[in-house]
Amino acid sequence: MRFTAIIAAFILPLGGLAHAQLTGAGEAEDVARELEAGTPEDGSADADPWEGFNRAMFELNDTVDGALFVPAAKAYRAVTHKKQRKGIRNFISNLRTPVTFANDILQGEFGRAGNTLGRFAVNSTIGFGGMGDPAERLGMDQHTEDFGQTLAVWGVPSGPYVVLPFFGPSTVRDGLGSAADLAADPAIWVRTEPARYFRYTRTGVGLLSAREPLIEPLADIKADSLDYYASIRSFYLQSRKREIANGRTSFEDLPDIGEFEEFDEFEDELE
Repeated sequence: MRFTAIIAAFILPLGGLAHAQLTGAGEAEDVARELEAGTPEDGSADADPWEGFNRAMFELNDTVDGALFVPAAKAYRAVTHKKQRKGIRNFISNLRTPVTFANDILQGEFGRAGNTLGRFAVNSTIGFGGMGDPAERLGMDQHTEDFGQTLAVWGVPSGPYVVLPFFGPSTVRDGLGSAADLAADPAIWVRTEPARYFRYTRTGVGLLSAREPLIEPLADIKADSLDYYASIRSFYLQSRKREIANGRTSFEDLPDIGEFEEFDEFEDELE
């Protein structure tokens, strides 16, 4: 299973999407210069017109992450086994399947919608409620969709890059998409005590489950980057571009940044 949607869904509040498959040296130098200049991959000077505000919010999120979520994620790692953590990630990913299915339909991707529905049926039954991923072994590959991607497919421009307090990096379009995805969550509208506890538990476990495998990779990026904010911004914008283009973040397609080779090991560990 590729660790994609769960990061997008839960790691954003902690400081940003930072996924990369890193190879080659020539491109690495180009991307390193891009990150040093704080310029997104597409070179648009208008991509971050609110940079002053964004940097302040990024610093706030990073402080909260370091003070709260990193220690909690380390404690979570200490009391769970690797296979247990992978099962929890699978389970939370399975919970998001209805959102992916709805956005497959809205994008007119009916074949992918059928694949999504099949995955949900298989993993929710013989996959022990989604803890396992037998659907992958049956040839039903995972992909993710959200309403931000749907808006992009419909031709809605991204708008400026924005970092929101406690909700991390986004764009105006992705922010609207996230609000729509949240509104489409049935658990949000069920006003009962069990539903409330379910929401809190799902959010808390999801945050820990997403943050734990990124403890070292994000720490290394922070240590190695000339500008941590610009690195995360670039990773986020590039990843979203690829998600919109093909329905999933492709590790193979992401740029080559040689000094961040820890992501190669990170991907291997998740498979």
